[in-house]
Amino acid sequence: MPKLFAPIIFIITTILTIVFTMLCSVPMVIAGILKLLLPFKVVSQGVSAFCNFMMWCWCVSLALILKITNRIEWDIEGAEDLSKQNWYLLISNHKSWTDIVSLCVVMRNRIPMNKYFLKQQLAWVPFIGIACWALDMPFMRRYSRTYLIKHPEKRGTDIETTRRSCEKFRDHPTTIVNFVEGSRFTEQKRE
Repeated sequence: MPKLFAPIIFIITTILTIVFTMLCSVPMVIAGILKLLLPFKVVSQGVSAFCNFMMWCWCVSLALILKITNRIEWDIEGAEDLSKQNWYLLISNHKSWTDIVSLCVVMRNRIPMNKYFLKQQLAWVPFIGIACWALDMPFMRRYSRTYLIKHPEKRGTDIETTRRSCEKFRDHPTTIVNFVEGSRFTEQKRE
């Protein structure tokens, strides 16, 4: 494709991504509000199932956008024995938001919908925050070393959040995605 079309394709891709994200997240926000107002297990499970379906729809729409606007050839090995009826821990490097899109697109029909451990600040992103909460994605509050020295009682709260989240995942097959290197990766940490 000529480079002349690249800005046009970028604009089209961005607009379509925003539109499909809103179309899929608004129903999840409404379902999330229902889940908040009616805190019963049966409601929570129904909302989770509905939100997982809406996330799958979002993944399908992203796959369609990528197919229309890009020439991506996925080279996936070892996915033959995966099943939506099992539990998975998916470990990946994390460089940008496109990692999430790629994992969603590639794995959408192979394993249960991905659950990401999210930074607490993402809870306040319009549409996305409540949708992720309705999807039972855990929001992690990360404390600096300096803060933990001043407030040692906060040590281990991320582990407790992880435990509570994993309790929810016991009831239905789930894929937990862990970006072990995350955006805080440094050569010093690797060493």
